[in-house]
Amino acid sequence: MYPINNRWLGFELNILRRLKFTSIAIPFCGSANLDWYLKFWDKEVYSNDLSPSAAMISRAYVENGGETLRDEEIEQLLEGIYVPRNELRNPALNRYWSEVDSIWFDNLRERIDQLESPYARALAISHGLQVGEYARSFTPRTVGLRQPLSDIFRRSCRQQRRIINNGRLNQTTSLDGLDFIQGLQADALFVRFPGPGGLASWSQRADEWREVWVGRDATAWDQLVKTRHGRLGDRVLSKERYLDLITQFLGHARSIPTWAISHTEDGFLATGELAARLGRLRRIETIYHKDFSEFVGGRNTYLLVAR
Repeated sequence: MYPINNRWLGFELNILRRLKFTSIAIPFCGSANLDWYLKFWDKEVYSNDLSPSAAMISRAYVENGGETLRDEEIEQLLEGIYVPRNELRNPALNRYWSEVDSIWFDNLRERIDQLESPYARALAISHGLQVGEYARSFTPRTVGLRQPLSDIFRRSCRQQRRIINNGRLNQTTSLDGLDFIQGLQADALFVRFPGPGGLASWSQRADEWREVWVGRDATAWDQLVKTRHGRLGDRVLSKERYLDLITQFLGHARSIPTWAISHTEDGFLATGELAARLGRLRRIETIYHKDFSEFVGGRNTYLLVAR
């Protein structure tokens, strides 16, 4: 559920290409861009994110071995989609969209659950999330430029990421990262830890709508934030506490031979401080560095490889 800049993605892929592994565990997959690319390298990907919306994207493109939405399924989802009922099944949608748009999203979510295949459902949710981002990107001054939501949904289906079967048993789960990693057998671990501000520090209206729409529950975002208490993703005020949570997490990943840990300095935790703590658990083999100051205001990104 944690966003990634595409330039960081290129840096991370470049480093991972140098490592030898057949299977990889990714406990905080976010939009699953990295996970998806690794399929093209014939890697077996174990992808996870606590966020149901993020996990749905991963299920659609990482775990899915080739299914796609058929044209008749797309039209089944969209036919008469603006026809209102007596009331919304999920009234919380009115927080984020106009009444007419809320009807569209409410009907779409209900119809998605009627699709037979779990991968078809995951794909439809992924496209619905794309439409949601589109609908929320307009201001009162630009709303006149907006196209019909059903047209955007169809376009998202036509332009979706390529879905491939790489011959591996790729898996997607939606678990707490610590629960996901315990006992997991993989050759490599790639982790980008949640920031110390936690989920509660994110712009609520920018993120909560995804969980509310996917989960069909007005309290979905609040419940997600609440589950972070005392775990990674909770708000952490001290470096020592943050490092303790990271140490606890990696302690459960000892059986995984290679760790690749991506860290972007934002003024809270220096890479040297992270490396010193990791050194208590495992030898750090290499630290790769990329300066992104041209793009993100002076931030440096590092990728630490430990074995």
